[in-house]
Amino acid sequence: MITRRLGASAEHPKVLITGGRAPAALELARLLAAAGCEVHAAESVRHHLCRVSKAVARSYAVPGPAREPERFVAALEEIVRREGIAWLIPTCEEIFYVSAGLERLSRICRVVAPPLEQLRRLHSKWEFIRRAQELGLSVPHTERVSTPQEWAQFTARIGSVQEEVFRDGYVAKPEFSRFASKVRIVKPGGREAGVAATERTRITEEAPTDDFQLEAESYPWVVQQFIPGRTLCTYSIAYEGRLAAHAAYAASYAVRGGASVYFEPLYHSGMLEWVRQFVRMERFTGQIAFDFIETERGELHAIECNPRTTGGIHLFRPEDGLVSALLQPEALGESVIEPQPQTKGMLGLPMLACGLTGSRSWRAFTAWLSKYAAARDVVFRWSDPRPFGEQLFLLLELRRAAAARKQTLMEASTGDIEWNGGTS
Repeated sequence: MITRRLGASAEHPKVLITGGRAPAALELARLLAAAGCEVHAAESVRHHLCRVSKAVARSYAVPGPAREPERFVAALEEIVRREGIAWLIPTCEEIFYVSAGLERLSRICRVVAPPLEQLRRLHSKWEFIRRAQELGLSVPHTERVSTPQEWAQFTARIGSVQEEVFRDGYVAKPEFSRFASKVRIVKPGGREAGVAATERTRITEEAPTDDFQLEAESYPWVVQQFIPGRTLCTYSIAYEGRLAAHAAYAASYAVRGGASVYFEPLYHSGMLEWVRQFVRMERFTGQIAFDFIETERGELHAIECNPRTTGGIHLFRPEDGLVSALLQPEALGESVIEPQPQTKGMLGLPMLACGLTGSRSWRAFTAWLSKYAAARDVVFRWSDPRPFGEQLFLLLELRRAAAARKQTLMEASTGDIEWNGGTS
């Protein structure tokens, strides 16, 4: 672990971040401000966490990139030129739209986003698996289902003869999805269930397999070998194939199958080496995160890749020097920035919901309670309290959008920024 601040030649650079609704974006804004940067934020929802944070000098409303990609990029270009922005750092799925405009934006500032084709390959739950296999890295057996006819053929094949690779069941999910959205697990014996990404061995809301159909609008899907074990996650920053920062954690708590809401450092040499090899052979530059399954025998299998900011950033404190990995990675040499072992963070409100509604035994409740008492709320700070209250206004805004569009709250939270494999 090393501690660094920006060098004298890079004092007080202006940084524009996008995706300010996300707690991870708020964390990044605070880390940048603590390192001496002047932070600006651009968002397409009215209420977002970065809008009211003391870490952010100014917030800008921009068009929703999923609905108006050209206007979104044009708005970013205008902000960069007007404010003299030196760095642009996307944090959520708007990174794909930023990357689509990379040639245009990189002429006027430095953009922390890989080329769109590389992002697409990593975001695709099918292409990522194929790429990892090409590199000789461990992943589950995975098949792609592009049409209802292919799905019928797959289920008929599995129904007639249970293949060895699927002896423990299989996981079905859209090729492009997020937060375990629409994930289903089918177990031997013909039962299907929605499943939390952080607890893949727990079955909920069971339904007969005969009724299990893939939503037509979500094709193509991937069907992945189910591997019993615990879910582990990583968050890293790489520069030209070299690892500059890295954190790992167990995905122990989540609400309704979404992303992890509790963060505690896990030092795992196997995952570190897997990630190091992948980013080296991909020659990757930027932020990148992976989800793994670890079996009882300690075998690791990467199941998904998220080439953007994730909750793992909550493991870093200002003194760790994470900003150097983003803005001055070439100065780090072979050093890898890692979080301090005593760091424990949580999204307080979702974590509270996990304990009150998700604990299935007294033992589980006491384990949750000890973690809840020891972790800091990553949104709330006495020195910067307003983002905590902003969560309520953001939630109300998303609820209104969900009702108007007949979406779930999760779908509404990403509807204007999500990217599902298009060319722009």
